Formats: sequence, structure tokens, C-alpha cells
Amino acid sequence: MSNYNSQNDSRAYICPVFSLFICTFLIVTTANAGYVVNSDKNNDFNEAHKTIGQYRDNIYEIEMARGPHDVAIVENLISLSYIYKDEGEHIKRLEVLKQALHIHRLNYGLESKEQLGIIEQLISTNNDIEDWVALDKNYEYFYWVHRRVHGTNSLDLLPALNRIMEWKLDVLRRGLFGHPTIINHQATDLLRKIRKIKKINTEKSSYFSISNRCLN
Repeated sequence: MSNYNSQNDSRAYICPVFSLFICTFLIVTTANAGYVVNSDKNNDFNEAHKTIGQYRDNIYEIEMARGPHDVAIVENLISLSYIYKDEGEHIKRLEVLKQALHIHRLNYGLESKEQLGIIEQLISTNNDIEDWVALDKNYEYFYWVHRRVHGTNSLDLLPALNRIMEWKLDVLRRGLFGHPTIINHQATDLLRKIRKIKKINTEKSSYFSISNRCLN
């Protein structure tokens, strides 16, 4: 009987000690895990700011050596915009993209096809910060550049026209800005342009098909 009580006393002593050990282990492990996560976040933050500093230094060196409108600055500004996007710094991203577009226009002109990539990023940023009026203006400029690049009646213009028409319809559905009648008129006009381009190119295709048959 005394042996039984002795065994029970041992177990009663061991259980709290074991539980205390497990709790301590879990607390330390959790704390270490939290430290690792926070440490990783701090490292990412520091690395991003280090990279931002490097791009800023690159831009400064180019400006000093070749002037503030050298085309090499554009590449550094676009790289900066991606970092700001990852960090959620949309206003800073918008600023560097505007600067990149300005320098690009000065070097390649207002009708350069290559600027469309920068305009796409501006549209994305406008959408992120919900600046609908600025987004609409950039869509209009996006269409204007496409029209200058491809021509008024080119089939290559259709993707841009369809995209902008969908945007106008989205503005109507969500009531984002502007007078509904005006927005509706703009969407209708875009649809008219789409149908006109399709009709012109269908007629051209039919004409060439008939001509080829006559020649053969």
C-alpha cells in the first residue's frame, strides 16, 4: 500500500514538472518563430530601402553626367516603380512613373509605341488608389497613342478600343464619376468605332479576295 502511494506521489510530482517543461518549450518556440518572422520582415524592408537608395544613386549619377533627361534614367525609374508597388507606396510609384513618361516623351516623342508600357503602369496605379478621373484620362491617352501607332481603321486598334469601352461601361455600372449621359455617349461612340473598323476591314478582305480570284 505504501509502494502504491509512493508511485502516485511520484506521478503527481512528475506531471506538473513535465507540463511546465512543455509549456516553457512552446512559449520559447513561439517567441523564436515570431522573432524569425519579424526579422525576415525587417530584412526585407531594409533590403528594399537599400535597393531604392541604389536606384536613386544611379539616377543622380546619370543626371550629373548626362543631364536630367537622359533616357537611361527611365529604366531606373521603372525599376523603382516596381519596388514601390510591392511596398504599397502607390503615390511614390505614381510620381516616378510620371517622371519616366515625361523623360521618355522628351527622347522619343509623343507617339512612341514604347511608352505604352509606362501608361499601362500608370493605369494600374490609378486603379489602386481609386483615382478614377486620372484613370480615365490615361485610358484616353492610351487610346490616342494606339491610334497614332496603328492607324484609325486598323484591326490592331480593336483591343485598345474594346478595353476602353469596357472601362466606360464599368464607370456607368458603378457610378464612379461624371454624368451618366455623357459616359454612355462615350461608350456608344467607342462601339461605333469598333463596328466601323470591323466593317472596313471585312470589305477590304472581300475586295482582295475577289481581286485574287479574277487574277487567277
